[in-house]
Amino acid sequence: MNDPPERIQRRAPVVVGVSLSILLVFSTMTVFVKGAWAIQTFQTGIYTVVAAYLLINLTNRNERIAGGLASWIVFAIPLWGLLQLLAHTTVSSFETSEAVLRWAALAGVFYLTQTVAQTKTARRSILSAFLCFATAIAVLCLTQLFTSEGRVLWMFPTGYPDVYGTFPSHNNYAQFVELALPIALWRAVREGWRCWWYALAGAVLFASALASASRAGAVLCTAELFAMLLIGLITLRDPKTGLPSRSTTAILIMVPTLAAVFTLMVGWQRVWERLQQDDPYVVRREFTLAALEMAKQRPMTGYGLGTFPQVYQRYAIKDFPFYANHAHNDWAEFAADGGIPFLLLVLIPFVVAIPAAIRHPWGIGLIAVMLHACVDYPFPRPAVSGWMFAMLAVLYVTRRSREKIPERGQVMKGYEPVCG
Repeated sequence: MNDPPERIQRRAPVVVGVSLSILLVFSTMTVFVKGAWAIQTFQTGIYTVVAAYLLINLTNRNERIAGGLASWIVFAIPLWGLLQLLAHTTVSSFETSEAVLRWAALAGVFYLTQTVAQTKTARRSILSAFLCFATAIAVLCLTQLFTSEGRVLWMFPTGYPDVYGTFPSHNNYAQFVELALPIALWRAVREGWRCWWYALAGAVLFASALASASRAGAVLCTAELFAMLLIGLITLRDPKTGLPSRSTTAILIMVPTLAAVFTLMVGWQRVWERLQQDDPYVVRREFTLAALEMAKQRPMTGYGLGTFPQVYQRYAIKDFPFYANHAHNDWAEFAADGGIPFLLLVLIPFVVAIPAAIRHPWGIGLIAVMLHACVDYPFPRPAVSGWMFAMLAVLYVTRRSREKIPERGQVMKGYEPVCG
C-alpha cells in the first residue's frame, strides 16, 4: 500500500488539470470585466496551484520539462521585466510590474499543462475540454449576438454595441475560435463520419467567427478550414486504392457544407462589408509604425513591459480621438516595450512549435493566432493567451513523446472515436 505522500503525488496531476481548467474558463468568462479583480483572481489562482504542485513534488526528480531550451525560454519571459525593474530602464514601474505578473501567470499555465499532459489520454482530455468549452461559447455568441444589445449573458453591460460570447472584442473572440477550430476539424476528418459532433462543432465555431465580423479572423478561420480539408485529402487515403475512403469523403463534404449552412443562417454580410474597406489597416498602421520607432530608439532594453500606452504619444504619427491601449501588433509592441531580446524571448518558443503544429494539425490554430497577432493583440488577454500557452505546452509534450505513427487511413492511436 502506498504511503499518503505517494498517493498525493499520483493524484496531483488530476487535481492540477481540474484546477487549471477552472481558472482558464474563469478567465474567459470574465474577459469582459473592466475591473482588475478578474485578472488578479486568475493570476493568484495560477500561482497558488503552481506553488502547491511544486511543494507536493519536491522529492520527484524524474519530472522533465518538454521542449528543451525553448521551454526554459518561456519561463525567462517574465524575468525580462524584472531585469527592467532592477535596472530602472522602464518608464513606468507600475505597468511593468503588472506585465511581469501577467507573463508569470502565462508561464505558470505552460508549466502546469506540461505536468498534466504526460499521457495520450490526458492530452486528448485537455483538447476535448477546450473544444467543448469553445463550442459552448460559440453557441452563446450566435444566440446573443443580435439580441443581447451589448450585454454578456443578457445581464452584464459591457459598454459595447455587441458582444461575442463573453468577449467585447470581435478580434479576441476570433483568436479564441482560431485555436479551437482546428481541433474540431481535425477530429472530424480523422475519426470518420460517425463523429458528426466534431463536424457540427467546427461548423458552429466557423460560423461564429464570421458572424463576429473580424476580418483577420474570417480569413484565418477560412484558411484553417481549407487547410484541414487538404490535409485530409492527402493523408487519409486507403492504402490499397490510394483514394480517400467513403467515410473520409463523406466527412470532407459534410464539414464545409455545415460551415456554409451555419454561416448563411447567421449572416456573412457584416464581415464582407468590412473586407471591402479601402484601407483595412488604417489606424493599425500608425500604431505599428510608432511601436517600430520606439524599438529603434531602444533596441536592447525597450521602454518597459506594458508601457506602450504611456510612451506612444512621443512617437505618434497622427492624432486619433481615442486611447492607444496597444499597438495592434503584438510583435512590434514586444520590441517597443522590451527591445529585440524580449521579442525573441516570446517569439522563439512559438516558432519552435510550428513544425509540431504542422505534424499534428489540431495545433495549427497556434500558427493562426501568431499571424493574427501581427494586426491585433491576443497576448495581453489571458482569455486568449492562456489557452495559447496551454496549447503550446501540449504540442511540446506531444512532440517529445515517442508514439508509434499510424499508417495512412488508420485512426491515430489514442484518438479513438468517442461518439459511438
